[in-house]
Amino acid sequence: MADRRARRVLLVNHVGAVSGAEGSMLTLARQLDRRRFEPVAAVPAGRLAAELDDAGVPVSLVPELRLTRSGPWSMLVGGLKLRSWADKVRVSAEELRADLIAANSLTAALGCAMRLEPGRPLVWHARDLRAPERALRFVIPRATRIAAISACVADAMIDGHRDAGAKTVMIHNGLDTLRFQPERSALEVRRELGIPETAPLIGAVGQVVPWKRQDVFIEAAAHILAQQTDAHFLLVGADMFGEHPEYVAELHRMVRSLGLTERLILTGFREDVASVLSAVDVLVHPAEDEPLGRVVLEALSLGVPCVAVDACGPSEIIEDGVTGILVLEADARQMAARVVELLSRPGAVERMGRAAQHSIDTRFSPARMARLTEDLYEEALAEARR
Repeated sequence: MADRRARRVLLVNHVGAVSGAEGSMLTLARQLDRRRFEPVAAVPAGRLAAELDDAGVPVSLVPELRLTRSGPWSMLVGGLKLRSWADKVRVSAEELRADLIAANSLTAALGCAMRLEPGRPLVWHARDLRAPERALRFVIPRATRIAAISACVADAMIDGHRDAGAKTVMIHNGLDTLRFQPERSALEVRRELGIPETAPLIGAVGQVVPWKRQDVFIEAAAHILAQQTDAHFLLVGADMFGEHPEYVAELHRMVRSLGLTERLILTGFREDVASVLSAVDVLVHPAEDEPLGRVVLEALSLGVPCVAVDACGPSEIIEDGVTGILVLEADARQMAARVVELLSRPGAVERMGRAAQHSIDTRFSPARMARLTEDLYEEALAEARR
């Protein structure tokens, strides 16, 4: 009789903090059918390891790995760090008796591919649109299957390497709306932040990095305030890995120079994102090359409409005019005009919010993501047996 035991999948991540990619990894770990796949993990110490442990996932701790791309010396040092890290992940795979490895990031995939054992398949959960060509050339031929989080990421993989087409499948991230719920009321959050109960509140949420275009949000805030004089604004997020201090300083300078210090709050990192989002009337997401946009899913799940750029991930999530608003480019005036238009139409925010919630519940369920991922893992195991 064939062996029907659950296969062990080693979930691998290169950092211990929890951002969008790690949130999706946690959702998958919780949703996997334990009769088919038993999740184990190799991750650095931190919040991610703690939450995996809380979910009953055995964890093997590995060092955090951050790679830089500036100059030949840093590339040499990075290569040595990557090789050492890869050896530790391989030991974790052996100790946890993993049947399959699932790399949750490009960095993790590079390390896993470097020390991959024959017969142990590698699935790369591709979440990047800006992957270096050299990295793609290394990882794609060595990956058994690739799970792209959006159609635009899948297209980037296929355009990046001739081997990608036969092994890439698009699987949208799922959002566990039962877990992603506010712990405090919108009124409590507003009182904490000193925002009037009835004032229009417009937010932007995400890691503070240049490609997220928080600068466009700040400029848009000035245009919105000129027309909606009672509006307030929240910019939620931080430069989590300290890689963009100049950009952070520039954002603070923009707030001062545009006269927004009394109306726009830079909250820094918040763990209570669901509570903060629930207090917001409209989310603005100016990123032009967002692979998917977990915060867009999160906002819509709470009934918060989103104004975003009609490109990449948000264009796959938002139905323009129904569950949110899409603009042609990350232009501050365009985005401000659409926010003002939405706020000025009686009942529009509430109607769009209800449609947004229904869309997330039906199209981005965590169970659907898990079943599709399990099928992909089965394909990878079957491929490895050939």
